[in-house]
Amino acid sequence: MVYRLRQAAYYMLILLLCLSGPAVLAAWKWFVEPNWGTADAVVALKAVERGARLAETDVKLMKIRKETRVDGAVTRLSEALGKETTRSIRAGEQLTPEMINTKHLVPGKDEWNMPLPADWIFGKPPGSLLRGDRISLLLIDKEDAGKAEGRADVSPDKLERTNIPLEAEAKLQNMTVSYAKGTNNQEIAPSEDRKKPSGAVSSIEVIATDEQKEIIRRYGMKGYRFLIVYR
Repeated sequence: MVYRLRQAAYYMLILLLCLSGPAVLAAWKWFVEPNWGTADAVVALKAVERGARLAETDVKLMKIRKETRVDGAVTRLSEALGKETTRSIRAGEQLTPEMINTKHLVPGKDEWNMPLPADWIFGKPPGSLLRGDRISLLLIDKEDAGKAEGRADVSPDKLERTNIPLEAEAKLQNMTVSYAKGTNNQEIAPSEDRKKPSGAVSSIEVIATDEQKEIIRRYGMKGYRFLIVYR
């Protein structure tokens, strides 16, 4: 009896060994090999313009070679779907939080969404300005602004900018545009390389701290104008 049990176990072991070969090969081919040395990354399936909300037809979670994954790559679809792009994305490009992060467009603690009155802006806002851009405000005193009013031969770089409070101006740097509205009262939409925005910028809103808000209000009420510049 014991001999027969040992013999049955022996043949069972042989059978399991014979079957395990194909099973191991299949497991290697379908599970181990595809994941060996790879990592997840969310990749753009096609070119996506700045300001677009990402849909399932725009991006896909893919396995790529670990050495080709960019630092900080987005690794979950849920972190990308429905988010707004902050710049143009090329087909096949891996997504990073900086490409889709819109938290910087929402005022944080002690920050405000502040409109700049059109009559406080010196000249016209840059035609390529879009939501999410970082701008600086240069103060133009009312004397210089008056000289340049209606004169095409006086450009901002020719203004002497006398009596400018540089300490206050230094605090109006690197501010985020939270909204850029066109003459049609609609938000300016982006296009490839900013070459053909959907309209001319007529008014903007910026995210300002308490201090920045007070500086803008104070000097705007005094008749100063704000020249909008950005890189």
